[in-house]
Amino acid sequence: MPSSIPLFDPQAANAPRIIQLFQDLELLGEGDPPANSLFVLGHVPDLTPGAASLWRDQLLIVDPPADVTTRFRLAGDVAVLFTGAVIDVDLPLVQTIAGGVAHIRIGAHFLDVYVQPAGTVVYLPATGVVLGGGLGSDVAPPRLAPGSDGSDELETLRLIARLLKTRHFQLYIPRLGTLAVEKAAVMERLAVDVAYLHRLRRVVPGLVQRGEALETIEWLAESFLPPERRSPAAVAVHEANLQALLANR
Repeated sequence: MPSSIPLFDPQAANAPRIIQLFQDLELLGEGDPPANSLFVLGHVPDLTPGAASLWRDQLLIVDPPADVTTRFRLAGDVAVLFTGAVIDVDLPLVQTIAGGVAHIRIGAHFLDVYVQPAGTVVYLPATGVVLGGGLGSDVAPPRLAPGSDGSDELETLRLIARLLKTRHFQLYIPRLGTLAVEKAAVMERLAVDVAYLHRLRRVVPGLVQRGEALETIEWLAESFLPPERRSPAAVAVHEANLQALLANR
């Protein structure tokens, strides 16, 4: 089982924690529900002429917290990668192109980066770790990408399902929510996401065409969220999705 290392005051409510997943692979989880950031560490030969050290540190942070540079001492070659919306954290950003697959090596770890219009999925083949971004969370629905009617998110969900079915798997990490080690549990989460997106795409346009009032549409759409996904953060995502769909009609 991964070991937990408390950060700051371990007695504080929702204290941030670092989990040692594998060698040179650590997970920061903080908040309620937890926001997850993956730290991938590496050490490579330093080929700089006259370098005092024979090795140089590498660090890739997937979905870093906004204040990562003020809370952590970051040395060596550091870069960040986001599975969803990019925020400015004053660190070099891994450049990706939607529709492609990038392959990154950090020390002993290889990362397959699937860049989709609805977000980025990261897979580490050696350890079987999958990062699904805003999909497959147990506490929040998928957030629609700008201009998407849900079809982009459905395609990314299919990609995640294929990875789970055809590749080595040990751990699923959502951007927001709890980790999952059972493949069946992750598939259940994905099925909930699919059902939610289908309701959005099929029901809301029909209500608009019937001329239903906005208040009625919002009231009916509340039922799209399952009980376990009704936290303030989940409701905020759902309301943003609904407004985005209505604005595109």
